[in-house]
Amino acid sequence: MVRCIQCNKQFVEPLNAVTIFKPAMIFCKQCEIVWEAVRIRGKTRRCPRCLKLLGADEQMCLDCEWLARNYTLMNQLYSQFQYDGVMKTLLQRYKFDKDVALCEQLAAIISFPKQRYDLIIPIPSPVERDCQRTFNPVRMVLSHLQIRYKAIIVMDYRAKQANLSKSARMQARNPFQIVDDVDLADAQVLLIDDIYTTGLTVHQAAEKLFVRKIRKFDVFTFAR
Repeated sequence: MVRCIQCNKQFVEPLNAVTIFKPAMIFCKQCEIVWEAVRIRGKTRRCPRCLKLLGADEQMCLDCEWLARNYTLMNQLYSQFQYDGVMKTLLQRYKFDKDVALCEQLAAIISFPKQRYDLIIPIPSPVERDCQRTFNPVRMVLSHLQIRYKAIIVMDYRAKQANLSKSARMQARNPFQIVDDVDLADAQVLLIDDIYTTGLTVHQAAEKLFVRKIRKFDVFTFAR
């Protein structure tokens, strides 16, 4: 018997010629359906770079076009789940209700890119927010997965951006600083964050890295 990591119920994993070569199941059938509903699929019409769902009249991704006016764009966003449904609930409980135990579930469902990077860098939260919740959501998952990373970026405190317009966000001061003298010249970097929305946060962080002459950067987020 296997225990579902979502509902905690026990279930029997079928064993046959097909499943024997697959990774062990982590969800029961009912919970698997719920998670599949928020999985990002290749069949939907999305931006090939940032995975945004494109509007019917959107020939080019307007979000990437907007970012490209001021920033060097990321090479690729990797994310397997939409920020909706069960994933949205999980992340909100993890971050805002401080349900630290959900780190293990989150670590079990995400899959990191297979490419090799010179540096993996988590996008930080302001120190004040980490102190309030007593942990950093991104770094805790990376540590649980034993992924080596460099926390070389810090973030100054800033008001939440949710109620600001895109133009107001763009005009705000870049809140990131690099606090390590590590050599970044020609480095290929993977930035890790919990959620990708407009993309401004990761591109502001990358702007500081480009000053240190990185070659390019990809982004991985738990949800998009």
